[in-house]
Amino acid sequence: MVGTRTALYRWSMATLVANMGLVVTGAVVRLTGSGLGCPTWPHCSAGSFVPHSSMGIHSVIEFGNRLLTFVLIILSVMVVVAATRTRASGHVRSLAWVVLVSIPLQGVVGGLTVLSDLNPFVVALHLLLSVAIILVAVKIVWLVGRHPSAEVDAMTMGAVRGTVTLMVIVMWLGTVVTGSGPNAGDAGAHRTGFNIETVARFHGISVWLTVGLTVICLLLGIMHKVAPLRRWALILLIVELSQGAVGYAQYFAHLDPWLVALHMVGVAVASMAVGALWSSVRPLRTPDLSR
Repeated sequence: MVGTRTALYRWSMATLVANMGLVVTGAVVRLTGSGLGCPTWPHCSAGSFVPHSSMGIHSVIEFGNRLLTFVLIILSVMVVVAATRTRASGHVRSLAWVVLVSIPLQGVVGGLTVLSDLNPFVVALHLLLSVAIILVAVKIVWLVGRHPSAEVDAMTMGAVRGTVTLMVIVMWLGTVVTGSGPNAGDAGAHRTGFNIETVARFHGISVWLTVGLTVICLLLGIMHKVAPLRRWALILLIVELSQGAVGYAQYFAHLDPWLVALHMVGVAVASMAVGALWSSVRPLRTPDLSR
């Protein structure tokens, strides 16, 4: 169950998928207006960790999302145990511990979003931490599954790192757009106070900059015949263009909840894809001339 490399790979994949799922369930909480379904934390209501029947469906949705934290903890514990039992590399074990420690931290940040009445900037931190966990989980899967990783020059490595950085900025700006609009999680939730059309334009610009840099990564992969880079740059580009189409559709549909939910599924997939792009390359090692 945990003593083989196959088991380690499966637990790592389960952790990755579950953390991607958390992004989507968090969107469901927000889109159903259930962000304050449990109005306090760590309790759901005064003196009770679980919702009362009189609290309604919103409390059930919010409480269900909270329960996922325990599922994620169990999965991340299994990854740590499997990595230890199989004597995985120190790098893999360290990354497994990073994920394990980050999950309870994510729960605390989630609690702070409730205690701050869904302050949009705290909500943004909540999402970005999920993205960071997904990136680490992708790296674990990559190392454990022995997926190919090619050595590339400094310019190519810089393009890849720039793409990852821009993608994180895109997602942060996406949370700013959400915090400026009608789907912030509760009718009484705080808003940023920004004009939604203005921040949406900034978000759109960041998306197209990311697309442009992804195209550069793809061209570099083709020019230098780096198959892993070429493959994942193409996959990421397809995800980005799909996300862009959904993003524009939801804007012109006045933030239709179903399109917003689909957009959040895309956020989870984009996080995984950009993590794979990052993992597909590593800096070119220079020879040690001192020997």
